Amino acid sequence: MPSTLGLLARSQAAPHIFADFYEQLSPSVLRFFARQTGDSHAAFDLTAETFAKAFEQRRDFRGASDEQAAAWLWTIAHNELARYLRSRSVELAALQRLGLERPTPSDEELRQIEQLTSTEDAREQVRQALATLPPDQQDVIRLRFVDELSYPEIAQHLAVSYDVVRARTSRALRALSANEQLRDEQLRDAIHALEP
Repeated sequence: MPSTLGLLARSQAAPHIFADFYEQLSPSVLRFFARQTGDSHAAFDLTAETFAKAFEQRRDFRGASDEQAAAWLWTIAHNELARYLRSRSVELAALQRLGLERPTPSDEELRQIEQLTSTEDAREQVRQALATLPPDQQDVIRLRFVDELSYPEIAQHLAVSYDVVRARTSRALRALSANEQLRDEQLRDAIHALEP
């Protein structure tokens, strides 16, 4: 097995690491369920069930990388969605037979889903924009705004001068500003959008 294991693989021996795996993937899983079901209650329930099953079955995971773990999790999510859609059709038929209406989500729940969806979309756009930068510029952006290191600390970490760090950061931010994928407010919040 590779020496560098992903979060899920490491959680097999250290269950507390599963929380990091959850934090990394739960927003996109919740967004997926919200879009597929159009129901905030169901989306939250399906997300919880997906991660509960992943936690229970984590020792069955045979991969090593985060990419393999994500694919494994998405298989569970799709299975949960299929199970939900089957049971929902039965539930809706029963409600219709009884002349009852299904409860609708509250405005606050719908706002929460909408906010999560738009935040995740923004994160993905920022990630794609950052991927267009040269690796040295990606490094300084990550170290400066995600790891919150100072310019001197970044210079020491990368074994380059303070001026080189400032120049790379400046070039990276100019490139992001010019990137048409990002709206102005996304650029302003780009750093927060990158945080897990």
